[in-house]
Amino acid sequence: MVNPKQSSEKIRAAEPQPPKRRALKGVAMADRVVQRRLQLLDAALEAFGTRGYHAVTVREVCVGAQLTERYFYESFKSLEALFSALYLELNGQLKRATLAALIEAQIRSGAVTGGNRVDVLAEAALRVLLEFIRDDPRRARVMLIDAISISHDVQQISGQITREYVELTRRFIDMLFPEAKSRGVDLDLIATGLLGANIHIATHWVREGLKLPFDVVLRNCLAIYQALGAYWPKLAASTMPDKPTPAA
Repeated sequence: MVNPKQSSEKIRAAEPQPPKRRALKGVAMADRVVQRRLQLLDAALEAFGTRGYHAVTVREVCVGAQLTERYFYESFKSLEALFSALYLELNGQLKRATLAALIEAQIRSGAVTGGNRVDVLAEAALRVLLEFIRDDPRRARVMLIDAISISHDVQQISGQITREYVELTRRFIDMLFPEAKSRGVDLDLIATGLLGANIHIATHWVREGLKLPFDVVLRNCLAIYQALGAYWPKLAASTMPDKPTPAA
């Protein structure tokens, strides 16, 4: 006599089963997607950073990443989307390094006041920026040159990044000169000007092939901050309210 339970089990065992998502060569599927995305970002840095965005194709990036176009569109919907992701990644790296350098410099400058403190903190941040560019000039092509010439959407991303750095610079100035606002100084204007000077000097350095020695570029960038520190006492004195005349 046939056992109904055993019969149903045999039927279920014979039915085709849905494929299981399994690891390939010991790497989980999700991890492989992440790895392919990193390969594409690395290839994009090489392509965009050496030839420029407008001279690069999806196929070229895929060849550099050793992936087919199928895997490109797995992570990015277009070449512009890839550029935006790379731009954000590089700026994230720079921002994290800058904040870490400022925190370390702030600890070291705890007992330092006045102009010397400006030197310590400003030099820490500027050194990170210039080293980031010097150590891999491809980053500068992406961050400083191409990002403003691609599309409205990329320009919006660039504008947001700039605003974040302006805010970081503004907090930096406010920390050094806590009474600035009360003495008629517009911190946003000053921060925008300082950041603009840094970007233009760095861009000029890159366009000239990094010919100027690193220390020369750093010293000239720092001179602007030193000028602010030297000017501050005069600004403070000129904007201090007059003391009331003692009664006779």
